[in-house]
Amino acid sequence: MSVTSNGFVVRPYADGDRPAVLELLRGVWPHKHDVERHIRERWWWRWDQPPVILVEDAQRPGPIGLCVYIPFPLRCRGRELACAWFVDFFILPEYQGKGLGQRLTQYVQDRFDLTASLSQTAMAYRVFRKMGWSERSRVTLHVHPLPWRGLFWTPSRGRRILGYPIDRALPVCADLDALWGSVRDAYACLSVRSSERILDRYADQGHRQYQLLCAYQKQACVGYMIVRAVHPMSGNAPPYYGLIVDYLVAPDDTATFSILLSRAVSHLASLGVRRMAILTTSPADARVLRRRAFLSPDTPLLGRALRANNKWLTYQAKIDARLVDPGGWFLTMGDCDIDYVWYQE
Repeated sequence: MSVTSNGFVVRPYADGDRPAVLELLRGVWPHKHDVERHIRERWWWRWDQPPVILVEDAQRPGPIGLCVYIPFPLRCRGRELACAWFVDFFILPEYQGKGLGQRLTQYVQDRFDLTASLSQTAMAYRVFRKMGWSERSRVTLHVHPLPWRGLFWTPSRGRRILGYPIDRALPVCADLDALWGSVRDAYACLSVRSSERILDRYADQGHRQYQLLCAYQKQACVGYMIVRAVHPMSGNAPPYYGLIVDYLVAPDDTATFSILLSRAVSHLASLGVRRMAILTTSPADARVLRRRAFLSPDTPLLGRALRANNKWLTYQAKIDARLVDPGGWFLTMGDCDIDYVWYQE
């Protein structure tokens, strides 16, 4: 379906749009050495119908702007909502100030219970605020500048940690579903983390290889953590960054979080990474990270240097706003597309 007004057309991406979209993005990302390769690595080209909305000027060929979103199910206080993250949002400079950003945003948010953004430009946030989105809430990316395996080692405390590459043959799907069922309503808001969603998000991702670490206490899975090393796209250099992309434990189970963190750091350090990053909105888990020397913009003397580690959550909801509490929304790098941009040209 297309929406036409004042000579502009807003419509979904269609077969045949790819060359024109690539041409648009070459102007948006002039610093990229190979935009087509970059696009192949963006998550949204994996879809049969990429969740991309285009805006066109009827007086010229090709799109003049686009927005890209990730549909996702969000569980809020026992309810499951159809939601979307805004992740890529561009309008050519000569077309800015004409309300086109609002029209793109409206096209998407009309179709979901809730639309949200976790990392937006100042221009995009101005558009969102004009449309009644929430004030931004800070979400912190913690970084360890010099990980060393021995520094992080934590006793197992009766837990076993098993590791698996994430692929379609993952043997622990039933355990992951049992964990999800046991903890999902202990959080005010979090995206669905069933085994089906985990496979959709992390399996078959080209050069991005994800590793699953599962924590067991007796026979029950009590938590997991998902990690990946950021390998260069060319050459044989060792990975520079290691990412703790996602995790799930009961909200008060910092012991399991600490043990998983220890094993995740050990795994990534064994691959030679020189920096590690993790995003969390859990205050208890953030305290564990600080004790383990993960740095944040709150670190004395380094706050200015690390302020880029702040992400900003803003959203618009059709439902009762009391259902969605940004302070209780559990988020990691894997919820949005943040870990996808950590690759090296």
